[in-house]
Amino acid sequence: MQQENQFKREVARKASVADILRGAFAENEEGSRTLLISGKHARRVNILATIVDKSGQENQAYKSAVIDDGTARIRLRFFDNEPWLFEKAGVGDFALIVGKPRSYGSESYIAPEIIKPLKDVKWAEVRKLELKALQTPMREGTEEGNAVAAAGKPQGNGSMKNVNESDADFVSRGKQEIYRIIKGLDAGRGADMIEVVAKAAGGNSEQLIKEMILAGDIFEILPGKLKVLE
Repeated sequence: MQQENQFKREVARKASVADILRGAFAENEEGSRTLLISGKHARRVNILATIVDKSGQENQAYKSAVIDDGTARIRLRFFDNEPWLFEKAGVGDFALIVGKPRSYGSESYIAPEIIKPLKDVKWAEVRKLELKALQTPMREGTEEGNAVAAAGKPQGNGSMKNVNESDADFVSRGKQEIYRIIKGLDAGRGADMIEVVAKAAGGNSEQLIKEMILAGDIFEILPGKLKVLE
């Protein structure tokens, strides 16, 4: 057996969309361009995000989708040999996406290899802790290290709870109420933001909604339409 012909796929680096957009493309040893994130090569990336738009015009050489992970948005490009991959998830779906970071002109995009829809909202919280841990080297026994260990694997029915159960203030009662209202109003295509604000008891519901969108706890899949991840 010729060992030199064996191919080993590089591990996909966990990253946020903002990390990818802040990264710089540089030429590697093989002469091809690769993305540098915090000074490290990222030939493949692993992202958790919600699909907020899809486009498949026949006059294009590729189909595309836009994903949002709460930090920024980036486009996925699906070329002619990948129609099955384009259909893996629809608008509003929360998914694991593995692919290769690419650039064309001034636009950075992802050429996806894997798309796997996820149902449990707590995966988003686990990923936040994972990325935070990657950005700040941890010593065993630190408070942050214990938080990641406590995150573990999502369990139960996907209700919105802090992955670090000792932090009771992570999600305020007001945000919990908004989360429940959105779930109750959403018939499949998102809940109307005006209705959510009208049903919320607190006077700061609009500000709480903005904070939850920025944190990735809920998503605005269309203008004025809110959805939770489950």
